[in-house]
Amino acid sequence: MASPTLSQRRRPLTPLKRPLRSRPPLPAEVTCPRARGRRIASNVAYLSLAELFCRACSVFVTLALMKRLGGSGYGRVEFAFSVVFWLVLLVRDSSDVMVARELSRHPRLIRPLVDHVLAFKTFLAVTLFSVLTLVGWFTLKDRSDWSILTLYGLMLFTTAIGLDFVYRGTERMGLLAVSLCLRTIFYGAGVLAFVGDASRITWVPIFLTVGEAGGIGLIWLSYLRTYRMPRPRFSFRFISILVQRGKIVCAIQLSQALIIAADVLVVGMMSLSTWGDVGRYGAQYRMVTIILTFGMIVQHATFPTLARLWRHHPDAGRDALDSLVEALMTTLTPLAVGVTLLAEPLVGLLGSSDYDGAGLLLAVGIWRAPLLNVAFCYQTTLIALNRETVGVGSLIVAAIGIGPLVYLMRTQFGLVGATAAVLIVALALVIAGFHSLAREGRQPAWHHHLGRPLFASLAMAPVCLFLVQWHVVLAVFGGAATYLLVLLATGGLDRTRHWRAAFHPIESPAPSPARAEVSPGSKM
Repeated sequence: MASPTLSQRRRPLTPLKRPLRSRPPLPAEVTCPRARGRRIASNVAYLSLAELFCRACSVFVTLALMKRLGGSGYGRVEFAFSVVFWLVLLVRDSSDVMVARELSRHPRLIRPLVDHVLAFKTFLAVTLFSVLTLVGWFTLKDRSDWSILTLYGLMLFTTAIGLDFVYRGTERMGLLAVSLCLRTIFYGAGVLAFVGDASRITWVPIFLTVGEAGGIGLIWLSYLRTYRMPRPRFSFRFISILVQRGKIVCAIQLSQALIIAADVLVVGMMSLSTWGDVGRYGAQYRMVTIILTFGMIVQHATFPTLARLWRHHPDAGRDALDSLVEALMTTLTPLAVGVTLLAEPLVGLLGSSDYDGAGLLLAVGIWRAPLLNVAFCYQTTLIALNRETVGVGSLIVAAIGIGPLVYLMRTQFGLVGATAAVLIVALALVIAGFHSLAREGRQPAWHHHLGRPLFASLAMAPVCLFLVQWHVVLAVFGGAATYLLVLLATGGLDRTRHWRAAFHPIESPAPSPARAEVSPGSKM
């Protein structure tokens, strides 16, 4: 009798009877749900620890800059950074989100996609930098302000050559975490060592750009060892495909970026002659943005897996979304309550009269962190569902309307009116996002999980108010300990096991590669 190999050679191969060597082995994340769960947990842990380190350093450096530059100098830096930050997001999010989603599903496309994306982002960066320098030259009266804006604009080029999307799409976050830490270390060390007063204000954007370049260089070294030197290829066909498939996602990302930065941009444009107001407003804005970033990091880490769960296991995807929102609210609710109670003494740590009145701004503005995180989480879920067109309308309307609303509120109620306008828009986005998911039958049940965080936050409040009589740092740690104890007593910490399980549900074992290649009618 002929051997199986000879018999296979004599018969024509059907699509279901290909040789085993023609298919690569399935990755462990596909065949083993537990391995996928460990990958998600490690990714979130890597990025969370890196973000914790970066934000702690950023807070320290920001506080140092506030003291050394004064209210007026810090206002100039904050305004220029906010303008360039929005343009940086335009370069990054115009393609990275869509490409990361495709790479999470088709990892073999890494090399050609990198070639096309680098060419497209470089062209976009050159165009935006040219417009930025030209507009700044005609609108900014002080040439030093133009120099600061132009130096910050160099970040457009470091962003254009960044390859973070490769490692986000393939869920290899460890290297990204190290890269983020290096960027912060370079920037913080340079600023603390060389920027002693407002006379060296131009060194702030220089060290920020150098830090970004150092972290991106580490990503490049890893990419070159694994793949090859990129060969940028500018293709109008690729751009047309990217625009056609990613225009909605790009509109969502840019709208989110504009919503985050619109208030400080409007306040800056209205106060170009009084940089002190921009400094007071920018101080609380920077503190709130640091907290807001934590939730967005978690969303970025869970997005690829959330997309796969919604595609292959809708029930598991709904449970994962529910757990994600619950985790965000459990973390951000006590932060918002605590900062509201301790806003004045926290701002008092700056020790400068230039920031008088920033405490009220911080007490109101801190609530944008939970509201915007939940609103953006809903939009991220719609992208994972390939249903981004459902909720993009409300987001675009919010992005268009937030500028005029901030202007009107700023005119009528001062600086506190500007930050209150963002809260109005954020609350409207939460309602609209929940309604969009409800129409798809995918809405989370997060309102059922607010009881424990709210109860524990209320129990924390009197402890914070009592301990702040001695020192604000004592009030912070005392309030945090009280919140955790109350949450533990009510069973809130037990929910962490459910959150972990939600991202690696128990599934039926995937068929082995050998069994998958046997035709239904073949005999064993």
